[in-house]
Amino acid sequence: MNKEKSQLQVLIFCALAIGVNVVLGSVVTYTHMPLLFLDAIGTIFVAVNFPLRYGLLTGLGTNVVLAVIHGPLALPFGLVSLTIALVAHLASRSGFGYKRAILTGVLIVFFGSFVSAAVRLVLYDGFNGTSRTLTDVLVFTLRADGLNRFVAAYTGAFSDGIIDKILSCLLVSWLSESQTVRRLFSNLRVSR
Repeated sequence: MNKEKSQLQVLIFCALAIGVNVVLGSVVTYTHMPLLFLDAIGTIFVAVNFPLRYGLLTGLGTNVVLAVIHGPLALPFGLVSLTIALVAHLASRSGFGYKRAILTGVLIVFFGSFVSAAVRLVLYDGFNGTSRTLTDVLVFTLRADGLNRFVAAYTGAFSDGIIDKILSCLLVSWLSESQTVRRLFSNLRVSR
């Protein structure tokens, strides 16, 4: 029974992490903060601190909720969230200090941008989406210079995410090392 209770507690925490992703992501979207999304902090946190399945669940759950709130075009970006969870989990297997967090942020952007570029090409012809951003100018310029559509979309996705994902990973590293958070998780016995 204790194991089932711990799993239920982790699932409740996943739901809270989805809420954090949605609220922070929506606030940043509506305030039009450049090069910042903050919509994956919960996913990264869960992927770093719990078994991979919970990180994947948090990432996918975030996109399902975003699809309900903002529309169905958020669903395909669930593939990016799954990539974020996978990379964060694998990169954190031997600890998640600040140096590892920076490296993880770079790896998340490197791999996640491949998936994001593909989704952007299908949905938005390689651009960011329904609202125009500074990186859309970069994508447009690269395409006008004759660069391949996928490479231009990848460059845009990478440029969009690099600051956000490094900052998100650093925040997760800080939170994971916090004594308050460690006490909160001391009762959760779910094997990583």
